Amino acid sequence: MSRFLKVFSRELANALLLVIGVTAILYLSFNLMPGTFIGKGGGVEGYLNLLKRLFSFRFGVSPVSGRDIKSLVLPAFRNTLLLTFGSLFVSVLIAVPIGIFSAYRRFKSYSWALSIFSYIISSIPVFFLGYLVLYVVARYTGFLPVFSVSASARGMPFLSFVLPIVVLGLGNDSISEIVRLVGGELERVMSLDYVIAAKARGENMLQASVHEGIVIPLISIVFSKIPFIIGGAVVVEHVFNWPGMGRLAFQATLDRDLPVLIIIAFLSVLFVRTTTLLKDMILYSYRTSES
Repeated sequence: MSRFLKVFSRELANALLLVIGVTAILYLSFNLMPGTFIGKGGGVEGYLNLLKRLFSFRFGVSPVSGRDIKSLVLPAFRNTLLLTFGSLFVSVLIAVPIGIFSAYRRFKSYSWALSIFSYIISSIPVFFLGYLVLYVVARYTGFLPVFSVSASARGMPFLSFVLPIVVLGLGNDSISEIVRLVGGELERVMSLDYVIAAKARGENMLQASVHEGIVIPLISIVFSKIPFIIGGAVVVEHVFNWPGMGRLAFQATLDRDLPVLIIIAFLSVLFVRTTTLLKDMILYSYRTSES
């Protein structure tokens, strides 16, 4: 329990320092920009008032659009989370079977070709893959709709989410890393004495090595990839006109809408640090139960 409290305190302190650092850099950058706009010139007192509003979740009104900032940011935040976790699911769904097969076949026969395929897919730039998929689907198939907020998708709106999620799931660099990590860890675990003994007793080797060889490394890499996938989501949001935080942050930068941009950064930092803390908690509880 003391180790858990230590990890929790460390992550909380890191999140606080990261929020202060990111918001301070944005605030200073905007104040150094030429021109006059709302939110500029508040000085230290203005920044401290901004921090009070952030940590009390009183975001106020956008000085550019005149709309409540929560009504702008929270739907975009939800859409970005949907894109992020959906793409992670696609990456795991493709990469884990390839990693398991590679560990069993020791990178021979078809497993070698599948591993090469995972590296090729991960090396394709996500913006190129997105435009290529858009061109092929729009010109030759027409079955899956290009994403649009008002698209009915023939009575099945969820079909509008398929292309952005699949493109980010294939092009976020996670597939090759998951294949390499799961395949290497599973191969290592299957050579351990307790797994060999389980095989001698007639038990399934995969079942005996699934915890240490698949679950633990998979939890570690999936949560570690979330910040990078959010970065890739910004590109996908522009390609597919997805109404997420990336597009909103880009527009807020063009409009010099400092409050909206800082709140997007604030929520992003909180989300990333929360997922890091969640990863540590899951691994801690998992290893505690195993011991």
